[in-house]
Amino acid sequence: MPHDSEHLLAECRRIEENCLYTGQAHFEIAKHRGKSARLWLTLVPALVSAVASFVVAVGAPKLIAAVASLSSAVIAIGSFLGAGKDAAAHENAGKLLTQLRDETRALRLVSAPGLTTEQLAAEVKALGTRYRAFVASLPTTDAATFEKVRARIRSGTFEFDSDGATPSALSGTLQPPALTPTADRRSLPASEKDGE
Repeated sequence: MPHDSEHLLAECRRIEENCLYTGQAHFEIAKHRGKSARLWLTLVPALVSAVASFVVAVGAPKLIAAVASLSSAVIAIGSFLGAGKDAAAHENAGKLLTQLRDETRALRLVSAPGLTTEQLAAEVKALGTRYRAFVASLPTTDAATFEKVRARIRSGTFEFDSDGATPSALSGTLQPPALTPTADRRSLPASEKDGE
């Protein structure tokens, strides 16, 4: 890769990093909001409704049936509004950013060596434009989630095992085990050659 393209490869690394941090923040938000929506808009109202209905069935005052009705209404409203809609939007955002990160890494590591500086510049510009368009159109993240994800990323969770190994370490694991020296067949006595 020509020396004058190093700034373009550095920009690829920045896009990859931005996609990683932002994408993982979206996945984290999706996980928590999905759990919260399922818990408070589906499970809890369903349990309250079931318990209230049972209590009325065994002889409790009919006023308790109103609790069952209200709980059922919460479930219906949650379903109508899409209780998991926000979580799904964040999950999709994470997936889009992960895809863009992979495309950027492939450009930097695989395609860049075969491109001219001008071609590489055009590709990097297009990837940067896509990243900014995604960020502008996707749901927002929050600082607390970002910091939580940042700590996880810095711990090395998202590094490829192959990136951390040195070439000598990799070659050492790929070589067959050392064989013990054996006598040269030509130096053996004729009786031993035939006995093999």
